[in-house]
Amino acid sequence: MRLPTFVLQVTFMLLFSPILCLAQSEPMEKATASGVVLLAVDSRPVQHARVEFLNESTGWAASTLTDQDGRFSFVGLFPTSYQVTVTAPACEKLGTTLKVEASATSFVLHVDKTEQPSTPRNDSVVSLQELKMSDKAETPFAKGTTLLQKGAFKESIVHLQQAIAKDPGYYRAYHNLGLAYYQLEQVAEAEQAFQKSIDLTNGGYAPSQFALAMILCEKQQFHQAERIIQNGLAMEPGSALGKYFLALVQLALNRPADAEKSARDALWRNANQAEVHVLLAKIHEREHHPYAVLTDVAAYRQLDPHGSLESEAATLLGRAQLEISHGAVANH
Repeated sequence: MRLPTFVLQVTFMLLFSPILCLAQSEPMEKATASGVVLLAVDSRPVQHARVEFLNESTGWAASTLTDQDGRFSFVGLFPTSYQVTVTAPACEKLGTTLKVEASATSFVLHVDKTEQPSTPRNDSVVSLQELKMSDKAETPFAKGTTLLQKGAFKESIVHLQQAIAKDPGYYRAYHNLGLAYYQLEQVAEAEQAFQKSIDLTNGGYAPSQFALAMILCEKQQFHQAERIIQNGLAMEPGSALGKYFLALVQLALNRPADAEKSARDALWRNANQAEVHVLLAKIHEREHHPYAVLTDVAAYRQLDPHGSLESEAATLLGRAQLEISHGAVANH
């Protein structure tokens, strides 16, 4: 099965590397968690480490990047225990459980350096252990990302390349550069940019793995895409998008039961992810459950009444109604 081009385009639009913290859904009560990420060997701050808080009981997750002093903060948290994951270039992944109190809680998290592999994955990999993030790269990155979100893809590439020129290890700039190239249908360049982001982080930045997997889907390399998505989910287990992408690939591999489970997992992590309901409608259509398709389309339209998948939703709805009417005629 070949994934429709419009599905791939929509999924790519979900993968921007943000300028600020990105959170999935909002908890009801207020609490604050802050802290610092340090290297275990010498207590130096780790800049641009990705810190994720996951509430396993509800599926709520939020992530942010540490600043130049290694500091991070979250507001609006529910006071409870969280699974916390820290990933940073050239560092071992840290996973731990932290309890957030009712007011404000502060943490110090230590990460270990990874040992350099004896053979690098490719000779273009730049080690972030030897590079410091240049503040000058932030301005062109922010400009390029803003243009990317506005659909000015060619213009965004200029600024993202400027950010990379100022900091060759800026993996988020490579990631957004890949998104811009893809939207311009320069798929080979997009693939190279995503792979560069993956290499620079030793596989620690899940969005680039998800994006690369979508390109592999376009090439119908579904088994390889599934492995890469699973790697990304190992880095970012609370990712609703990751589960959605996994469901897309599993459906393409003609495993509708697995696809439905992954889609349900995505909604458990983020109940507002409207496009998942269109995917569920496609799964239910394949399994000949037209009434379930009607429910799925209604759920999509409630969450995103004028969404980018409305045309696909309408087509699924029409086919389901036709199947129901044919069934009614046959019963008479």
